[in-house]
Order: sequence, then structure tokens, then C-alpha cells
Amino acid sequence: MFSSKFRLRKKEEVNLVFKTGRSISAPEFAFRFLPNSLPETRIAVLVGVKLSKKAVDRNRIKRRLREVARLNLTKIPPGFDLLIIARNSKLLEIDFTELTAKFLSLVAKIPTQKL
Repeated sequence: MFSSKFRLRKKEEVNLVFKTGRSISAPEFAFRFLPNSLPETRIAVLVGVKLSKKAVDRNRIKRRLREVARLNLTKIPPGFDLLIIARNSKLLEIDFTELTAKFLSLVAKIPTQKL
């Protein structure tokens, strides 16, 4: 689990990133990011009801994406607010190493310089 300094907690902050941030996507999930004035990157994971009607499945997807992000936090450029948006229910089926590889391929596309 992330410590609180690495989490986007307020709805206003999430909405700001969602409305004004840039996006990068893959078939399984997408990133929406916006530079912040902090030295660390803050992350939130979003999984919609359209993805799965079962809360158990949505929560499992969130836990898996948060864990991948936590383990690779040093590889994410600092100083961004990042939304990880699940787009496909296949996230439940793919193994963790493949999920990590897809996550890192999207992280590589985030600009290291602030926009």
C-alpha cells in the first residue's frame, strides 16, 4: 500500500487531472498525468462499474495495479499526479509479470520534463 504522500486523495485533484491532464493508453489501461509542484508522484487507480459489475473484481484490479505501481515507483518520473484507469477486464486474467511489463512500457512514455 502507498503511503499517503504518494496517493491522490481529493476528488477535486482527481477531477483536475482527468480534465486537464495528458493521456497515454494501452488496451488494458490508460494513464492520465499532470505535473504537480511536489517532489513526488501521486497516484490514484480508477476502475469503473462498466468494467465489471462485481465489486470483488474491481477491487482486485485496483489492488493489482496499485501493487505494480508501488513496486515500480522509482521508475515513474517524479513530480506528476497520475491516474491509472483500467480499461479492460482482462487485467484479472493476465499474469503479474506481463502486467508489470505493460505498465513499464507506458511509464517509459511519460515525459521526464515537466510540461
